[in-house]
Amino acid sequence: MSTYPRAGHGPGRDVTHAVLSGQGASVTFDFGQETGGFVTLRFSSATDAGQTVGLTYSELSTYVSATSSDGSNGGSNVEPPVQYAVTPGGAVSTRRDTPVAGTSDAAAADPASQLRGGFRYLTVTNQTTGTVRLTDVTVTVTFAPNAADLRAYPNYFHCDDDLLNRVWYAGAYTVQTNIIARDQGRVWGPPDVGWNNSALVGESGPTVLVDGAKRDRTVWPGDLGISVLTDYVSLGDLDTVRGSLETLYHHQDPATGALPYAGPAVDFIGNSDAYHLWTLIGTAAYVQLSGDTAWARSVYAAYRKALAFSLAKLDTDGLLDVTAAADWARTDADGKNLEANAIMHRALITAAGLARTLRDTTSAADWAHRAAVLKSAVESGGYWDASAGLYRDKPTGPGASLHPQDGNALALWFGLVDSTDRAATISAALAGRWTPVGALTPEKSAASVHPFPGSMEVHAHFAAGRDATALDLIRREWGYMLDAEQGTASTFWEGYRTDGTSDYGGSYMSAAHGWSTGPTSALTYRLLGIAPADDGGPGHTVVPHPGGQRYAEGQLTTADGVIAASWQRGHDGAFDLTVSAPHGAVIEVGVPVGDGKGQVVRLDGTTVWDGAPRAHHARHADGYVYVTGLPGGSHRFTVRKGRGRAGKRG
Repeated sequence: MSTYPRAGHGPGRDVTHAVLSGQGASVTFDFGQETGGFVTLRFSSATDAGQTVGLTYSELSTYVSATSSDGSNGGSNVEPPVQYAVTPGGAVSTRRDTPVAGTSDAAAADPASQLRGGFRYLTVTNQTTGTVRLTDVTVTVTFAPNAADLRAYPNYFHCDDDLLNRVWYAGAYTVQTNIIARDQGRVWGPPDVGWNNSALVGESGPTVLVDGAKRDRTVWPGDLGISVLTDYVSLGDLDTVRGSLETLYHHQDPATGALPYAGPAVDFIGNSDAYHLWTLIGTAAYVQLSGDTAWARSVYAAYRKALAFSLAKLDTDGLLDVTAAADWARTDADGKNLEANAIMHRALITAAGLARTLRDTTSAADWAHRAAVLKSAVESGGYWDASAGLYRDKPTGPGASLHPQDGNALALWFGLVDSTDRAATISAALAGRWTPVGALTPEKSAASVHPFPGSMEVHAHFAAGRDATALDLIRREWGYMLDAEQGTASTFWEGYRTDGTSDYGGSYMSAAHGWSTGPTSALTYRLLGIAPADDGGPGHTVVPHPGGQRYAEGQLTTADGVIAASWQRGHDGAFDLTVSAPHGAVIEVGVPVGDGKGQVVRLDGTTVWDGAPRAHHARHADGYVYVTGLPGGSHRFTVRKGRGRAGKRG
């Protein structure tokens, strides 16, 4: 555990002068960023005897209150001040000391249940009539307990836009606050009053990756679709990812193969086709990113059974017909909706990649074929609405008038769209719906902005080749959350309305939610350009997508070793890229050349392309020259204007 700097160091506060005289007197401490854990209060010997203080917590300044904490328990959300007896000259620890009133019976029996997973603001209120003198307030941080140093990230990202840099690190920090000890989850069902964070929510390994810092503090597979990638490119904590996946497999229905919609202690099983598929995608992603084929073999039978559960729901046209409709809070999620079919397509593609890794060639071919059939069925099935420039949620019925953010974004990100013109059309249509505070999510509500499908949209714009559009969305939506006056200044929110208010039950909204961190992986994978192979196989590519930026650098720790990259973009198409990697870690490198006319690409001074391939199997496609066969070590690529072939002038 780590101890946070004292709250007295926050804006405009000196804790040595926090004197609470009389009942109702209160002080709110601002830690300046999201924190979480156990609070310790210390009191002057001049404090009156027989006094009691009450503690309330809030992530957003909107919900700072002396009479209640922001909602976290998932039930009544009645969370009055948790009260503690004060000893003059002594201390109160929410980890050790038993509350005297105002909390649940579970908390009275187990003070550790009073761990508060996420907050920026702590309000201390005098519940009695005397005088309380606070001398010190600290938080013992409990998130990411497996990290010896919370600041020691193995990976990094930096570019010439400070807001993008801040977004990358805020995404990483958000996910870091979502890594918890397996016995510090939310108890379900919740107490009528207060909260209880002493539930066992992981069953393999010491830590799990949950959905939010404050709540639900439970493994949710859909959230992993974004947060695992964030974890990988920043924290590199794949052991926690494995423990989270194993927990889900431990709760697989042995009869049907269905995987949980949510892990323990919530334990919803078999009611979500979409979240079931996200676990399969997460399984393949973990194996690809970690190279842990031994683990893959240990769960392969359960994985195949889970995939068969979904394959049985493919209709004769090859499309998934959703019958278990629980999803991320979107409406009308049953039937052959576009979002679920895009997820099914990705699950099949990654399943084929996993099968190839395990040398199950028969299954790999079958699953790749089914993915192709599904893709063709979407193309011919009436989903495309040319007048809107977007796909319909469903070809007929009420869904035909809905053009979902999630489904359209996933269609691009997960490879359902081959046409570059259509991809650009979808990207432009999605961008045309933006509000001043982010991209609209009509499948949730007419005036909502949800950074979970918004994260999908960021990846989608990059996939469509509209890199500047992707960066503009990051600045608009994630920049808003990061700089909003009421926010945490450090983490990203679950979902909000276009007026900036909560879209998840008022104060119940999580303000540190891993499913909202998609820009972090997108900036590494796309802007910087270091990304795992698209087909789910081994190795990484390095293909920068500058999007109007002039410079970027960073590194990614992979199963094959550390890959580092840095690039600079000059005038007249000039581009310099340096890549450092172990042998075999990088399977392909691409540098932007536009239409390629008059451009010469050199690798370590040797021409590899000058209008025609010269070395390293160079090829030109989609505005890039790609090369393969890069040996280990550090290498420099340059793009310069030249005259004719063979690079006569560079």
